[in-house]
Amino acid sequence: MYTTLVLNVDELWLKGKNRKQYFEAMKNHIRSVLTSYHEAKFVLKNEQQRLTAESETEFSEELISRLQDLPGLNSIQPVRRIELDLDKAVDMAIKELALRTDAKTFKVKSKRINKKFEMKSQDMNRYIATGILKNTHLKVDVHTPDLLVDVKVMNDSILMSWERLKAVGGLPVGTSGSVVTMISGGFDSPVASYLMSKRGCKQTLAFFYAYPYVGEEVKEKIIKMAKELSRFQNGLKLHIIPFGDIQNYIAQECDERYRTLLFRKYMMDCSVYLSYRVKADSLLMGDALGQVSSQTMHNMSALDKACSKLVLRPLLGHNKIEIITEAQKIGTHDISVIPHDDACSLFAPKHPVIKPKDGYFERFIEEHKCEELVKKAVREAEVYKFNTKCELVE
Repeated sequence: MYTTLVLNVDELWLKGKNRKQYFEAMKNHIRSVLTSYHEAKFVLKNEQQRLTAESETEFSEELISRLQDLPGLNSIQPVRRIELDLDKAVDMAIKELALRTDAKTFKVKSKRINKKFEMKSQDMNRYIATGILKNTHLKVDVHTPDLLVDVKVMNDSILMSWERLKAVGGLPVGTSGSVVTMISGGFDSPVASYLMSKRGCKQTLAFFYAYPYVGEEVKEKIIKMAKELSRFQNGLKLHIIPFGDIQNYIAQECDERYRTLLFRKYMMDCSVYLSYRVKADSLLMGDALGQVSSQTMHNMSALDKACSKLVLRPLLGHNKIEIITEAQKIGTHDISVIPHDDACSLFAPKHPVIKPKDGYFERFIEEHKCEELVKKAVREAEVYKFNTKCELVE
């Protein structure tokens, strides 16, 4: 176990004068996780465009795993910090690598952050590698080594690591604005949520609960899904919006062929109203072009024209296999496959419209604004919040 972690940021090196703002956001997210999972005191600081966390006690594997889920971090390296003495660095490498009996090959990669250090990087590589070769069972492989000995010479110490744990990458949550994410129990919207977390979007989840046409098990599934997605955003909130009355009204009043499209339209209206309440900038949906009737180009165009907010659809170009593969990767797949009632399927028309025409869609929404029904639904929503440890707190 380790008492020092190097937390490598991902895209922040692309930023210019606003880089400090991004680093502060990243530090706040990391500090929140450290505080929740690590009882001892710690120090979190910026060292030459790298964040390091140090404590007198060891950081747990659970903590490190949780940090890997934070958007904005490229990787995490558990490291040993030693004084500016290359012979001690060699001794440390020999001690660590001798314990790794499953590995057969290694490579040394050195970098001088401190340019005043007497030995250049290539010379350090050879010096440390020679010591390892003489004192361990390992052989050098510069192309595909089993172990990479990473050596960073800082201003007042040397940081050494033997593994780099991959993290989510992207940008820190909250640095790219905020969205209301229209979540469902399927594969698509959770993956869309994850992708936009990586792009720095703070999210409020909205689920449209069509009681009494569906049972309590649907709500339980969505809460479980939100808990999984809370790994990628500290303090995630879920609004379960009662949508049954609106759905029933639309089904009775509209041309049957337009039901699905209009269900989606009034879900978007609810999301827009919620966005004003939570100060979100746009909506997020899990649409993939042509996947279902409401996701044709013409239907999406009609919906967007009727919406006062920007609508983000990060999955437009994905096919279903790609989406399912991503769901398996992020841990939402096994929740998505849990069977549940679907009110949209219950009301689904035999021949849904795929290309609105003759102005019927526009006339219907003009004559049936449903403002009070929308506001009532959003105000009566059940709100659930998850803390940094992904625990339900309200």
